[in-house]
Amino acid sequence: MRRAWTETIRSAYLDQVISSERGLQVHFTARLMDLFWQDGVKRRVFVEPKMQLDTGARVHPDLLICNARAIIGVVELKYQPKMRPQYEKDFATFESLAVHGTGIEIFNNRYRGPDGGGGRFAMSADPMYVWAGVYRGPARDIPGFETRIDRNQLLVLHAATNADDSPTITARSGSRVTEL
Repeated sequence: MRRAWTETIRSAYLDQVISSERGLQVHFTARLMDLFWQDGVKRRVFVEPKMQLDTGARVHPDLLICNARAIIGVVELKYQPKMRPQYEKDFATFESLAVHGTGIEIFNNRYRGPDGGGGRFAMSADPMYVWAGVYRGPARDIPGFETRIDRNQLLVLHAATNADDSPTITARSGSRVTEL
């Protein structure tokens, strides 16, 4: 995640080809899939999947990373390079999945190929929750570390923008902050 984030910001963002959150999704997902492929790791990445929890609630995270039948990663992205970061809704999604993630239906009803495209997934025993944001600097402490999610399962990636300068790229996992 850290590497895909850093490479996305240092290439696509600085090349000025990301102009929206959807653009960030495209470039980050493409880089992530390239890294999975290079490492020989088979993963499915759903972009803005329609999901229904056992409670009946529906959630729509930006990215969902799955192995054969389990959700191993949930990613929420923010693209607000001229604003302070907004994250409350994203962390509410993480908490819903963490608390009610025993059986999740992923709908992919537009897919018409073999195997139906969607299906029932469960959260893995230790999924990674990732919040990654491009926002107006300076880098901020995102209060997501006060959630019920295990701090070791939460990764917060920052690209804090500055006028006429490259963004400051950092990662926070647990109590450790790393400049990327």
